[in-house]
Order: sequence, then structure tokens, then C-alpha cells
Amino acid sequence: MKKILLFLVGVSLCLEGLAGGVKSGPWVSEARTDRVTILWTSEVPGMAYVELSDGTKVWEIFAGRRVFHRLHSVRIEGLAPGTEVRYRVCGQELTDDSNARNPKFGDIYEGEWHTVRTFDPKAPECRFSVFNDIHMRTDKYVCLAAQVDSASTDFLFLNGDIVSAGNYDLDTYTRFTLDPLGDLPAGIPVFFGRGNHEGRGNNVELMADVFPNEDPAPFFYTFRQGPVAFIVFDAGETGQSRSILYSGSEVYEDYLFEQIEWAKKAVRERSFRQAPVKVCLVHVPMIDHEDKTDYLIQRWLNVHFVPLLNKAGIDLMIGADLHEFMFCESGTMNNAFPIIVNDEAHRLDFTYSHGYVTVSTWHPNGTKEFEYTFKP
Repeated sequence: MKKILLFLVGVSLCLEGLAGGVKSGPWVSEARTDRVTILWTSEVPGMAYVELSDGTKVWEIFAGRRVFHRLHSVRIEGLAPGTEVRYRVCGQELTDDSNARNPKFGDIYEGEWHTVRTFDPKAPECRFSVFNDIHMRTDKYVCLAAQVDSASTDFLFLNGDIVSAGNYDLDTYTRFTLDPLGDLPAGIPVFFGRGNHEGRGNNVELMADVFPNEDPAPFFYTFRQGPVAFIVFDAGETGQSRSILYSGSEVYEDYLFEQIEWAKKAVRERSFRQAPVKVCLVHVPMIDHEDKTDYLIQRWLNVHFVPLLNKAGIDLMIGADLHEFMFCESGTMNNAFPIIVNDEAHRLDFTYSHGYVTVSTWHPNGTKEFEYTFKP
């Protein structure tokens, strides 16, 4: 009987300690040369902060107030390129908010220490891994992520359709999108490219909270790591009769034209223009597919986007969406750059080193199944 009581007390203490602790994460997003954003979810709402190795506490604040959330997002700013940031996520659970002027708080929790590095345009190399079209099948996702060499990977890119629709709550979304990556996102920044399935349903704004980005919009932006500049697009929906999927609420043509006008300026920015290598990341590949009906949006993108990208000097486009591997050589689809489409069952790795780009794809069992090397 005494052993049973001791066991129950132990369980009670564990549950009590879990109540305000970290539920998912942390993960790093919106990494740039001068900042990183650190996110996590907690079991219950509460105040939160990131503690740095020098003892600095950066609180989650909105307009002069410490906010009480379950999804926490703390930006660390004013950093130098290539700075190593050692941090841990901390918080204090909200136990009673029935009186808005006198909320009650519980114990402070402190997470494990992690290290992440800001991007550096002067770095000589660039390496990253791409996952796409997982559609909530986490078994392959876990295997592919376990193969990633965290010591030599600059960032991870989720190229759309990691989930199948947007009408999920926070815990479901993080469980299928981030949790299969294990501890990788705590030390390797994660970037997100929205897929067509993730534009469907409700709560589509949630993805912009989980992967915050303000340059200039949640799902189309540029960034640079080392010698490689990246431009990311959101191609919207793929089907010809797509309004049926959105109850008539979609306005994707306007959205795409907005991206075209933005891209005309973005590719002229000094950091992008002067980069030795330029890569386009987009879920829907911009190809002139032989199927003129089902792949209508791909052909539209090919006509409206590719000439702009040719002029900008893009060296490579990495796409997804088709659930099949495709390699399109330069010049085969009005493209002045190769287009590689990754399927749903493999991870794509990119390396730029000593003047050469190498792209490879990997099976969940660890087998390399494709490799292409070229000099931009």
C-alpha cells in the first residue's frame, strides 16, 4: 500500500510539473543575419521568455504587455552575422485569469539549453534539406529527419503539404509539422513554403503564427545564407475548379500578381542580386506540363513567373506537389535554369561548396537515389 501511495504521489508531481511546461518545440524560424525567432508551445497559457547564456531574459511582449498564450514567439534581435546564440525557453503558467486585473500564476518552468547560429552572407558554403508532401504521414517523415546531419545543415525547408488542410488546431498542426523533426528545429532554423492543401479549410492564419515572417509576407519572401540567395513563392491552389474547395472565397489570381510585382523589386535588392547562387523555392513547380487541364496553374506560373526568374539569373528551382520526381533541364520549359521536383517519399539535400551545386534525394532507409552536380 505504501508503494502504491508513493507511486501515485510521484505521478501527481510529474503531472504538476508538466502542467506549465513545454509541449512542443522549441523551434527556430525567421532566421536572418541579425535575428532569430524562437517558438514553442506550452501545456497551458502563460507568460514566456527566452533566457540567453549571459542571463538576459527576452520576454514575449505585445505593445507593452507580457501576453498569456500557449504558442510563444520571441524574437532575438540586434545580432551580428554568424553569431552563435545559446538559449533556453522559459515560462510561468497562468493558473487563474477569472479576474483580468489580478491573474494568478504558478511556477516557472525552464527548458533545456540549445544553440542556433544566425545566417552569414560571408559564409563560404550553404547546405539545407527539403521535405514536402508529407500529408501527415509521419513515419517516413521521422525517418528522413533522423538522417539529417545537424552539424552541417544551415536550415530546413518545408516545401508545402506537410499537412493536408488548414482546419487544425495548434497542437495538431505542430504534432504533424514539427514534432517529427525531433530536436533538429531547436538548433537549425525551419523555413516554410505553403502548399496548396495548406491553403484549404479554416485556421489558415495559424501557419503564419507558427512560422512567422515579415519580409514582406508570411509565404513569399527572400533570404540569404552564405553565397546563396533564396526567393520563396506561394503558388496557391493547383486545380482548375479550385473555387469549389474554398466556397468561392479564394482570390489567388490577385495574390499571384501581387507576388510578381513584389518579385520584380526583390530580385534587384543588393543582397539578392550580388549572390553568386540564386535558388527559387516553391511548392507548385513552374513547368509547362503536358497535361493541359489538371496542371493549369503550373502552366500559368511558367508563363508569368519564369521569364522574370530567367532575367533575375535564377540558377535552380526546387518544387514539389506532383508526388513524383521530375528533373527538367535548362531550356526544356522556357527555363534558363534546371527545375528539380522532389516527390513525397524522399528528402532533398542541397549543397553549394567550392563553386558547385549538388542536389541529392534520399530514401527513408538512408539510400541516396539521385544526385546532380553543376556549376552555376
